[in-house]
Order: sequence, then structure tokens, then C-alpha cells
Amino acid sequence: MKLLWGIAVAAAAGGCALLPGAAPEPAEPVPVSAPGADYMKENAEVSALLAYYQDLLAMPAEELKREHQGISQSFARDRSELGRLRLVLLMCVPGAAWRDDGKLLALLDGAVSRKAPPESPRHQFIVLLQKLVAERQREQKRADELQQKLDSMLTIERSLRGRQPPKK
Repeated sequence: MKLLWGIAVAAAAGGCALLPGAAPEPAEPVPVSAPGADYMKENAEVSALLAYYQDLLAMPAEELKREHQGISQSFARDRSELGRLRLVLLMCVPGAAWRDDGKLLALLDGAVSRKAPPESPRHQFIVLLQKLVAERQREQKRADELQQKLDSMLTIERSLRGRQPPKK
């Protein structure tokens, strides 16, 4: 329930940024001495990441490809947590040529935020992404199994049609 609440809070905090054509506004800096400052900072980061994903979905293919190259190179240089999460979101874009669930799960498994307290918004975001990718893998495996069964049935049907009825 905390996961859903955290996502709802993140979505509400960045709700305006999720509208098409709306640019995400930078989060106001939170004083370090404020109680819950880390939570609020992470919450703002997750909201910004959700807005970034919305922007990715609206990008034309060429721009998306340039974005992937830039983020990949940036992450290879500095290995920041935010860079990791941006790369993960890029790899989640439907229909992207660079989509690789194995690499995606490896990136998520290597995230520092995965070891954060369960109430951490970034931790909840990573857990959500891991579950979504695992579910997508299960669905893909099931689809592959069904396709194999269908292909087998079609092969059997063709072989039955190819038989000549016995001559009398």
C-alpha cells in the first residue's frame, strides 16, 4: 500500500508536468535541516523522472535515438543514480530498438536506491519498475509459448491437407 501511496504522491506532485506539452518545472531546493528533506527530494526526483518518461513517449524516433545515445554515454562516464534511472526509463520505451530486459533488470539490480529504506520514493519506484519488467517478461514468455503451439498446430494442419484421400 505504501508503494501505491508513494506513486500517487509522486504523480500528484508532478501532475502538471505529466500533461502533454508541459515542461517539468525544477523542484525547489529543500533545506537539508528540514525533517523529511530526503523523502521530499526523492519524491521530487521521482516526479521529474515520471515527467521525463512522458516526454520520451512524445519524442520522434530520431530524437529518442539521440537521447538514448546521450544518456548512455553520460551514464558510462559518471554512473550516477539519476543517470541510471533515466537510462532505465529510456529502455522502457515501447518499441525502442535498444530494449533489452536483461540489461534493464541488471541496471535496476545495481541501483543504490534498491537498498534504501522501503518508504523511500526512489526505492518504491525501482521496485515498481522491476515488477513491471518481470511481468512483461512473463507475458512475453507466455506469448512465445502460445506462438510455438500455434505454429505446431498449423504444421499439423498443413500435413493433414497434403495427404491424398485413399483411391477406391
